[in-house]
Amino acid sequence: MIELAKSHLKKVLELCGANRNCEYYPCHFDGQVCLWCFCPFYPCEDEELGEYIKRRDGTKIWSCVKCHWVHREEVATEILKEILSLTKNNSIDEGLQLLDDRELMLKIKDKIKAKYPNR
Repeated sequence: MIELAKSHLKKVLELCGANRNCEYYPCHFDGQVCLWCFCPFYPCEDEELGEYIKRRDGTKIWSCVKCHWVHREEVATEILKEILSLTKNNSIDEGLQLLDDRELMLKIKDKIKAKYPNR
C-alpha cells in the first residue's frame, strides 16, 4: 500500500473505529465507534439518551455522558447513511447548511432510534 493510502486509511480507522489513540478514549464504553465523537443531534433532549445537568455556575447543560446509542456500530453507520443520502447531490457547504436544520436532524435521530432502540 502506498504511503498516501496508508495515511488516509489511518484517518478513516481513527474516525470510524474505536480510536484507542484518543486521549479521551473510551469516553462512553470500550469498543465504542468514534465516528460521532461530536453528536450531530446535540442536544437531542431525549431523556433515554441523556439529561440536563447543572454546571458549577448553576446554569443547565445537556449531558450525554451516559449515551451509548450513537456509538454503537450499527447506529453510527445508519446515521452516516442517512446524512450521505441527504447531502450526496450538494457541495459540502450546501450539505452542512441543509443539516443545520434541527428539526430535520431530530427526525433522522427518531427514524434511526425506531430501527435501533437504545438498549
